[in-house]
Amino acid sequence: MDLTVVVDGGGSGCRLAAFDANGIRCTVAHDGPASLTLGVEQAWQHINSGIASLRTQLGMPADWLPANLCMGLSGSLQKNRANKFLALIPESIDAILVTDGHAQLIGASNGEPAACLAIGTGSVLHWLDESGVSGMAGGWGFPMGDEGSGAWLGAQLINAYLWHRDTFAASNNTPKVFQYLEQRIGTSVSDIQVWSTKSNSTELASLAPMIIDSAGQGDALANSLIDQGVVLLQNLVCIAPASLPVYLIGGLANIYQPRFDLPFQDRFRSPHGDALSGLFAISQNPGSGL
Repeated sequence: MDLTVVVDGGGSGCRLAAFDANGIRCTVAHDGPASLTLGVEQAWQHINSGIASLRTQLGMPADWLPANLCMGLSGSLQKNRANKFLALIPESIDAILVTDGHAQLIGASNGEPAACLAIGTGSVLHWLDESGVSGMAGGWGFPMGDEGSGAWLGAQLINAYLWHRDTFAASNNTPKVFQYLEQRIGTSVSDIQVWSTKSNSTELASLAPMIIDSAGQGDALANSLIDQGVVLLQNLVCIAPASLPVYLIGGLANIYQPRFDLPFQDRFRSPHGDALSGLFAISQNPGSGL
């Protein structure tokens, strides 16, 4: 079978899909984090495991590998890291590597001029203007940058909790989100320092759901953290040309979108496709990648 396998990989996991020559998505698989910032060996291990899942679903022989592999991975713009990762891939595979944000842009906009703000474990803005010139902002790689992301929210929660603990320990007015946090990380100094010194984006992003749940229950602190994220994300969108429509995607997109100011709401559009469809388009026209 003439199949192209594509991989959308970030800090919380990766998705893989096999496309036939006509662009039909045949099957999809999921595996662990494939952000290169978390380690190139780990990224390839999870991608290789995902390929094995596709192989089983497709009924391929045990030694089958795709001839063409197009990957959009977080952290791939750092050249030394990208080269080390590509060296792990078997030579029989024709591999294309782009950043995940660009793949998301191409998928969401169908390759048309637009800006795409992806908000998940990390956050990044990519755009393609009317002249065909592309650009990006954000996405520098947690703990620097990635404002508004799941990892950023988790870090802000821990920081707020430490301040609360140091200054309001005797207070009976403990935010609900802190009660959930203590159930998760513990209350001893030893337990808390495991998290106060943590910089792993995947683990910090795992705290974001409790912020979202608490915000939905009316917790003022949780809502303030999300509102702070909105301000930073709006600042990020303002870097792209103001004439472009905006696609808001990623695991936190639906949480943030209703909180954006009206001028941004007027620019939002529904995505045409996802990063997987964008990667297939890039595989057919490699020059469109970054």
